[in-house]
Amino acid sequence: MKNRKKLGVALGSGGLKGLYHIGVLRALAENDIQIDYLAGSSVGAWVGGHYARFKNIEKLEELTNGRKVEKLISMFEFSFSGGLIKGQKLERLLDEWLEGAQFNDLHIPFRVVATDLMAGLPVVFRTGKLAPALRASMAILGAFAPVVYQKKMFIDGGISNPVPDDIVKKMGADIILAVDLNGIPRGKDIKKVQPRAISNILLTSVNILSHHLAVATTKDADIVLRPYLEQYTSMSDYFFTDKGQEAIALGERETKKIIPELKRKLEE
Repeated sequence: MKNRKKLGVALGSGGLKGLYHIGVLRALAENDIQIDYLAGSSVGAWVGGHYARFKNIEKLEELTNGRKVEKLISMFEFSFSGGLIKGQKLERLLDEWLEGAQFNDLHIPFRVVATDLMAGLPVVFRTGKLAPALRASMAILGAFAPVVYQKKMFIDGGISNPVPDDIVKKMGADIILAVDLNGIPRGKDIKKVQPRAISNILLTSVNILSHHLAVATTKDADIVLRPYLEQYTSMSDYFFTDKGQEAIALGERETKKIIPELKRKLEE
């Protein structure tokens, strides 16, 4: 595309639902749509960081949907305060997979969002080593202990800025594609939700909160992908079924639907 506008992609938080992001990136690459700026929160930070480093969808898919034994081993590092898992082994694994990358090694300008636990504010990482920033952004509340880094304490970026479209706008994007993994059920999907047990009621309530926070933080986006993905959140399904591959394929299919509109906006 000649004289096209600059595209920024914001990859949102969402745990295992983040496999959807891989399908989004694959569809963009297959349609020769260049990403000029990337920002990610939580799992979106991992997917965006690896893609910005290598621009290799096949390798990203292998590491995100595969290598499950390595991931399990990295989580056998129990914490006695702040969360179940320390996360230091996971950081070393991420650093190995990223080949020790720093932000200035990346092929696409990239930002990572985490939450400063003490200040209660989002923090944007843009310099230094990539792995510590990703670990900070992915410190899911309750699962991982908070990350102490640069004399601050960080937790999951999704707590304060689940879809960082404002970040890619500040980076210089003219057109913004936001991928919000916190969609709530509508239409036929609502039949899949049966919040009867107290655990289901609590989980559904948290999902509703996450959804409305994500909607509020995507005001800068030109196009928003907001799928309902609760069927891809089970750890047992992730480790023992092909659900992860399904989520990737869904992301690719749904992104292909918005390609004509995206191209039109970039060329206007």
